[in-house]
Amino acid sequence: MFRLPDYWPRTYILVFCASFIIAALLMPLAIVLLRKLGVMDAVAENKIHKKPIPRGGGVVIFIAFMVAVLLPGYRSDAMNGILLGAFICLVVGALDDYFGGIPGFYKLITLFFVTLILSHFGVRLNLFKGGLEFLDIPFTMLWIVGVTSAFNGTDNMDGLASGIATIVAGIFFIIALEAYLVTSTQTSLSFFGMLAIALVGANLGFLIFNFNPAKIFMGDSGSFFLGFTLAALGVMGEWTENRVIACTIPILILAVPLFDFAYIIITRIISGETRTLRDIIDHCAPDHLSHRLVWFGFSQRQAVLLIYLICMSLGVTGILLRNSDRLIDSQLALFQGLSIVAIVIILMVTAERRHRETHEKHQEEINGHLEALHHRHGDPHDTEDDTTPHKAVV
Repeated sequence: MFRLPDYWPRTYILVFCASFIIAALLMPLAIVLLRKLGVMDAVAENKIHKKPIPRGGGVVIFIAFMVAVLLPGYRSDAMNGILLGAFICLVVGALDDYFGGIPGFYKLITLFFVTLILSHFGVRLNLFKGGLEFLDIPFTMLWIVGVTSAFNGTDNMDGLASGIATIVAGIFFIIALEAYLVTSTQTSLSFFGMLAIALVGANLGFLIFNFNPAKIFMGDSGSFFLGFTLAALGVMGEWTENRVIACTIPILILAVPLFDFAYIIITRIISGETRTLRDIIDHCAPDHLSHRLVWFGFSQRQAVLLIYLICMSLGVTGILLRNSDRLIDSQLALFQGLSIVAIVIILMVTAERRHRETHEKHQEEINGHLEALHHRHGDPHDTEDDTTPHKAVV
């Protein structure tokens, strides 16, 4: 006889379907509305799209996410803190989309503020003991700011940020579902899984319109709230009792945006592109992992799909690390994750060198062509015959 799924599996199915359908149905309306309002991402030297595209799809992602997680009627302090913080990030990001940019300093202050909100609702890292618990909040703040800023940087190519968000949230959901299947009852990760699967559905609904060639961008309204929400889920996830492993798992799952962010900041400082904290916060350039893969000769689609694969590989490594019972298993999982990161480092360094060599060669060809033209035609003033009589000036 057919038996309905238990509460949480049934809830997961409901939340996923609701978030996906709402995002997919509202996105065409958002495209039309954003065009009428003039909320467009213009073509610029530091961007790769060739025509203005509506930005602000993150508002629809948020609506789909919020409605879906509120449908089951489940509430908790941690959930309230995450939803409130996500809403604040959405508003700040939407203002950025509408007005065409707000200073990064104000976004930084916003992240400090929402971290305090999370802490008030009990969502914070638990790293320290023995009277050092006061350090948990600063480290939580560092994590929230770092992950949100890193994820914001992935919104640089069609389908990239939404795809990464889908994969990361999907890995979070698998961990929550695994915990439920092992215990066959509600766990502390149950509503964590509900938030994660809502993000999966909402981003998939958006990805239909955002994958190359994109019809709409998520804008800062999407990248800011999604980065914060993924960071918050990374904080509240009860990964394992071992504190070192518990810190490593979310870093592995979010390794693609985190490593990309750290690498470009370091290289920009070394090259002298950024010299002050304000420069680091505000600087925007096409030098991320996705851009470097295009320098290698990948198309935009190929670059995005390869990053998807890297992200999934690191996410699976995080799952393996969480499930490892023996020291050797943990070491092998860590080695696998570090090997993937090493491959990415090689790709980024090699791509930068090739891009620089290609640019230098192209510049040499241009200079050589100009020099050849100069020798062929000479200077018009030098070829003028000094004996030619000049007309009188009247």
